[in-house]
Amino acid sequence: MARETFGTGWIAVETGDVAIQALMTTSAVEALARPERMTTDTKQVPRSGDFAISSVAKGGAYTETAGVQDYVGLVARKAGGVLRVAEEDLTDAGPDILATKRQGAARNMAKFYDNASLGTSGTENGTTILYTSVYKALRTTNSASGSFAYTADANYRAFNASTTASGALGYLALSNALGLWEQSEFYDEGSGFVIASPAWKAALRNIVDTQGRPIFNESPIIEGISRDTVLGLPVTWSMGARVSGTNTHNPTGNPLMIMGNRDFLIKGMANLSPEIASPNPGFAIQRAGNGVGFLTDEALMKAAMRRGFNIGTENAFVVVEKTG
Repeated sequence: MARETFGTGWIAVETGDVAIQALMTTSAVEALARPERMTTDTKQVPRSGDFAISSVAKGGAYTETAGVQDYVGLVARKAGGVLRVAEEDLTDAGPDILATKRQGAARNMAKFYDNASLGTSGTENGTTILYTSVYKALRTTNSASGSFAYTADANYRAFNASTTASGALGYLALSNALGLWEQSEFYDEGSGFVIASPAWKAALRNIVDTQGRPIFNESPIIEGISRDTVLGLPVTWSMGARVSGTNTHNPTGNPLMIMGNRDFLIKGMANLSPEIASPNPGFAIQRAGNGVGFLTDEALMKAAMRRGFNIGTENAFVVVEKTG
């Protein structure tokens, strides 16, 4: 189904199911993060702060929690691109070129979003670095008060595959890293997750626990669904889970493994611009009879997604960087 947006020459192509399916199956953040609806560029999401609990004597006063309510900020940022397609390829009988391109665009936007959310190493600027990634957050000190205070690299570990990737030595390294989260007040067994780059797989296959049992189980059946697990936690693989200086859909830096509480991964769901259909991601096409394509007999297909991202607290996560 298509809807003409008058005055622009763009036709919004409503193919949400296909695009969203491609996004969900490729983006770990899209699949796992807690969604927050955004109707403006920015949104403050209330964060549950410290709540003091103590015994209360009969007729006695309750202990009042010190501090004030605080928030996690979400800022909606857009990613996308434009592809030129010859009009002859659209009018000739044959495969649906645009359907294939839409799926490819959705997959690349998924990898871009994951990299921006998980692996960028620079400071957020809204353009080349859309968000403060999990990697950046855990390598930076947060001077917040109480349980939200965090010291840079406290929950970060480097993992050198050439020295610690095999046998029980590798198990101890990863088990101790996971233990940083398990000992925190943000531990929740039911919300535990692992996001990792597939580049971890080869190393994980060589790691066994102290009883000689593999810690990486490929495709066991969990609640009727086939899921890989590491240290007993379900794994969602992400091509974007690599270190990168700026946002990219094809990062090539060190592979990352992120473990923790999925409830503290927060994604903002924002609206797209009017000439793009309501599904997010969305697509629009401008045929050669309009705009710059008139000069070359080429149609332009535009793809875009608009999201926010932030984490609830650094203490709910652990990052392991495969450095060698």
